Amino acid sequence: MNFFPPDPEMPDAEDEASESTQPPWWAPPEDELPALLAATEIIATTAHIAVALIGVGVYQEGVEFRLERRLRRNGLTNKEWNEWTSTFMENWSPASSPADRMRFGLVLGDGERVFADYTFAGGTDPHVEPAGHTLARRGGAGGGGSGVFAAQDSLWLWPAPPEGPIELVMQWPEFGIDERRIFLDGSAIRALASQARPLWD
Repeated sequence: MNFFPPDPEMPDAEDEASESTQPPWWAPPEDELPALLAATEIIATTAHIAVALIGVGVYQEGVEFRLERRLRRNGLTNKEWNEWTSTFMENWSPASSPADRMRFGLVLGDGERVFADYTFAGGTDPHVEPAGHTLARRGGAGGGGSGVFAAQDSLWLWPAPPEGPIELVMQWPEFGIDERRIFLDGSAIRALASQARPLWD
């Protein structure tokens, strides 16, 4: 007699659940190859922190702003380094104030402001199509060693922006970074949307 029960039987192919699809305002499409805008800009730097835009992926219905941030030790003690790396990787701390967190937003060519904070705050159903533009922040890989930490983020703007300049705004008061801004050509971004291609027919 066996101690472990037998594994459950796998369902037949016809019984399997259909693949789920995520709403387009949540994230870039997984079946599309974006056109790339070669845009690199340093957004903010301090003695220890650097935040930069490292590229823009343009999809048929939205735009992904790719970001990288780095923390360098630069003379910090072991205790300070451990505290700073924890904060840099956005690990929650009871000593942290929500007002001091890293924040991102955009001003679009028509003056609309969108924020990456709480896209679906206020009880809004995330499955219901939003009335205006949305900006979703998506975290990527991150890590480091005894001297430098790095992390990647992206901002997904949906739907495609209107004509005119795009202003990217960020702040991170916890690291002494007040509001910083860079400007991008929204019209050039829109022009690239037609070059995005499906990965599969």
